[in-house]
Amino acid sequence: MIERFTLLLLAFAISIPADTLRMRDGSTVNGDFQGATANDIRFSVNGLIEHFARANVAEIIFGAVDAPAAAPTPAPAQNAGESGPDYIGAPFLRGASGYIPLEKAYATAARMGGVYGMGGGTVYRVQGAHSSVRVRQSDRIVFVVRLDAGDDPRQFQLYRLDSRMGYRQTQPVYGGAPPGLVLSIKKVGDSVYEMTPARPLYTGEYAISPANSNDSYCFGVDY
Repeated sequence: MIERFTLLLLAFAISIPADTLRMRDGSTVNGDFQGATANDIRFSVNGLIEHFARANVAEIIFGAVDAPAAAPTPAPAQNAGESGPDYIGAPFLRGASGYIPLEKAYATAARMGGVYGMGGGTVYRVQGAHSSVRVRQSDRIVFVVRLDAGDDPRQFQLYRLDSRMGYRQTQPVYGGAPPGLVLSIKKVGDSVYEMTPARPLYTGEYAISPANSNDSYCFGVDY
């Protein structure tokens, strides 16, 4: 399970992007985020790639995130062959310096209302009232996922979650899956896809989850 990180996204940075790792022992490392797996973070320090155990990292501070485009522009040629995140099957946020891991949680089903637990709607809950992964409403929110060959990116659904005391949950449903928000999907590499919310997201809590799985990849949107 991917450990939760507090990701401080500095949207107002206009200098050359520089990221910082804040370690659990209080020390910091400056460089450029290069990617992450479930247990490892790759960071470029003085031009050299170094590896850091995720368990030793308290926070990743990003120098900048992708700003909203002023006008549509052609995609760079290299995107046609984008290799995507190292971790297969998990969506990541696209940042200015690499892929930003989302908070991974497991959703459990619970009954709402009804009599003695019968006849009420079903909700899906994850622990914690707020995600540790935060973006701003003004950020350009783009997710990137690398799949096994033949897997369909349309399996992923984006949900808005209600924040309660100690947990977040979907809207109640009376059969079937909770209603999801529309994602625009574009292939950018071999089994690599971009997923972009079709409409701007309001402030609040969200999760992306693949169909037929309770794995949830969570984040929050702030002003």
